[in-house]
Amino acid sequence: MPQPSLGRAEAYINVHLSRSGHGHFSKTTGPFVTISRESGSGGSSLANALAPRLEQELPGDSPWTVFDRNLVEAMLQSRHLPPRIARFLPEDKVSEIDASIGELLGLHPSIWNLIQRTNDMMRELARAGHVILVGRGANCATADVDNGLHLRLVAPAEFRANRMAQELSVTADAAATHNARADAARRSYVRSVFDAEIDRASYYDLVINTARFPTEQAVDLVVGALRNRVVALV
Repeated sequence: MPQPSLGRAEAYINVHLSRSGHGHFSKTTGPFVTISRESGSGGSSLANALAPRLEQELPGDSPWTVFDRNLVEAMLQSRHLPPRIARFLPEDKVSEIDASIGELLGLHPSIWNLIQRTNDMMRELARAGHVILVGRGANCATADVDNGLHLRLVAPAEFRANRMAQELSVTADAAATHNARADAARRSYVRSVFDAEIDRASYYDLVINTARFPTEQAVDLVVGALRNRVVALV
């Protein structure tokens, strides 16, 4: 599955930072989308299909940009921190032992500080608008930012296992194990960072079962929902 390019993320950030600096992208906010997902439900596929559709339907000063696995790398680069630090920031809390050793040896700043910098960047990006933020509790990080649409993607375990098996070229059983571990890690991350439950439906504007709504249909739902919200705000 192709991932959003770091180059495009950097370009987006550089344009807005050059205008106003960190934390002051724009007086207006959004529109933006956050995507929380069960492993194997197609979060990256939806994000990558959604961006060009939103570019057609709701264009802005900057092209719609996906921040997924490139988010941490973009944050580190914008703060002039070495990219190798990214390995300390998976979408789960780093073990206290690993974090402590790294800090004692001067390998990286405080893990908690880096997580907060990532959260700050998500809020800055959301205020700038025309971004799709995938994972890392983005809906919680941007809960106080206006004009966002918060999504949760779910699907039956068997469907997700079969999808992930194709993506990773592994057996369905191995894929199911992978999904269970990834979901547990994401749940732990959201609990530890935001003191929230990742699967609580009330945290989202729209919950989509991707087994029943394939990518194109899901994109239609999201575009329609966001268009209605933007029109209502005009």
